Amino acid sequence: MPKVIITEGCLVNYQDDRGGVHEDQGAICEPSKDVAKQLVTVGRALYVSKADDFDKNGANTASQALVRAAEAAAKAASQPAK
Repeated sequence: MPKVIITEGCLVNYQDDRGGVHEDQGAICEPSKDVAKQLVTVGRALYVSKADDFDKNGANTASQALVRAAEAAAKAASQPAK
């Protein structure tokens, strides 16, 4: 499954019994290939890897700086407050 970075908060259908799950801006998630393509097409996500991008020029792929920032934000959010 492709990894995507959510660029606008939205519901992501993981095609399981949960239905749509809200993902915040900056979240990195792994929906199915079809759901990832839909999210990218409507401007709600970018692919993490150019290999997953349906545009072979990588027009829908996040920059490495954006990927690092999203990973850092996720790590900071998981740390307990002091």
